[in-house]
Amino acid sequence: MEALDDRELGEVSGAGVGFFLDDFFYDQGSASAQVSGLKDSQGNALTIDLERAYIKGDGSQRGALDTPAQVGTPLHPFTLKVVSGAAAPTLPSGTQALQLTTPTWDDPLNDTHQYGLWSFYQGCLYGEAGCTDPTLAQGAIDTELGGLETTRDALLARYQSVGFLTLKSGIDQDMLVVEQRRAQVATETADVQGAYGTMETRYAAAPAWDGLYRKPAFGEKYGCGNVCLTSAARAYNTSVDSYQTQLDELAAAQKALGEAWSAERDGYSLNQRATDYDEFSSLCGVPTAESPTCVVGRIQKTKDNRTSVVLVATTLQNGGTRFKGLDVGVEATFSLPSTAYSVDGNGNIIKGATTTRSDFFSINLEGFTLNGAYLHLWGDSAGLQGEASLQMYADKLVIGGCRNCTDANRAVAKNLYFDINLGQASLQPLSFSVLSDGELRLSLPSVTWSNHQAFYQQVPKSNISIGNLNLGGVDLGSQVVRGMRVDYLEMRTVNLPR
Repeated sequence: MEALDDRELGEVSGAGVGFFLDDFFYDQGSASAQVSGLKDSQGNALTIDLERAYIKGDGSQRGALDTPAQVGTPLHPFTLKVVSGAAAPTLPSGTQALQLTTPTWDDPLNDTHQYGLWSFYQGCLYGEAGCTDPTLAQGAIDTELGGLETTRDALLARYQSVGFLTLKSGIDQDMLVVEQRRAQVATETADVQGAYGTMETRYAAAPAWDGLYRKPAFGEKYGCGNVCLTSAARAYNTSVDSYQTQLDELAAAQKALGEAWSAERDGYSLNQRATDYDEFSSLCGVPTAESPTCVVGRIQKTKDNRTSVVLVATTLQNGGTRFKGLDVGVEATFSLPSTAYSVDGNGNIIKGATTTRSDFFSINLEGFTLNGAYLHLWGDSAGLQGEASLQMYADKLVIGGCRNCTDANRAVAKNLYFDINLGQASLQPLSFSVLSDGELRLSLPSVTWSNHQAFYQQVPKSNISIGNLNLGGVDLGSQVVRGMRVDYLEMRTVNLPR
């Protein structure tokens, strides 16, 4: 690389800016920092002392070593530029956006999506004792794929003599009856609620003494039946009979609805057939033939994922290595009022003295990378719009509440992968605005009937996975949220009173 003079810089137009950081680290060291001005729920002052903060290279042993860090490279920089068309295909025609991207890589080990997917199936942190075989992930995804295919084969065999189009036709016919009876249940439910309200009103107006009988408990009748001395008592007794009649009619409607779901065709109830059809559609896509093939759906998606998992595993077996990530950590002490309480011999709570308690909190990220993420921003008549994708991976996340303890007393998440997508320029743009009171607003418009098909086909989903979670020395195994999509979002900041 070499410096450009003013003339050379003046010849550059619209190319954007690329940047990276090389051989750096940050360590708060012995310096002190404090966050003040916060209050707890009782209005007491809360002080946060930052005892330590650091950003260093992977392998710093939680900041103990001054390992140089590197964020991006000359060939894989952060970029800031204006894009449109093929560079941002989700943008409406003619729209240009300011694009910020983190470093992107072509090899599978540094492609956050592929490596994050592999790490989830791998489960353990690669390189640790007992976790040196990268094909563990391949075995795990093969087991998952085998289970999905077994379920598919069982459904195909179950309805082999019927065919899935005929199956769907029968479901649709039987569902007409279900909808009719569901509507009847709704009507009867409304009638019950009306009868209950009438009974409440008449009970309130009924006399405490009818001349012969005292006022009964709510829902029970005066003993005089329909020949009570007062009209109010007779009216209340009649409302009890009406309410019971409506309850009986609702029970009959609910029974009829249950029978509609039990309607059999081809040896299976409607409930079973509908469940099976939905399961098959999830596995293989909506059937378009009597004997469909799985060209889309969860099975094909898992096969595609398997390709990525095998590619990562093979690259690791061949000696491939990842670009080093960052180690990031913060240690803080919270000083806040604490009141001691006790209980006397009679069970009464006694308030004791109030002292200042100091609580410790630490968070450490190891091997943190942010490759392949992007943010698009543009403005139109609706204001500032955007779409964003966060691709984050970390070898380990450690959260602790004890100063001098081991990871056996902390929360430890390994192989942490965030694939968070917010907004889609054409169908669900992310809106940023400032309200009249100065508060910030972040929103995503809700899906509509007119765009719901395109919405569910094109708006990206989000995934969060943890290869293994350990709390206080107890392994909880893998944790995953897959296929999450935000249908509507409305967030705003709130200025808390001081």
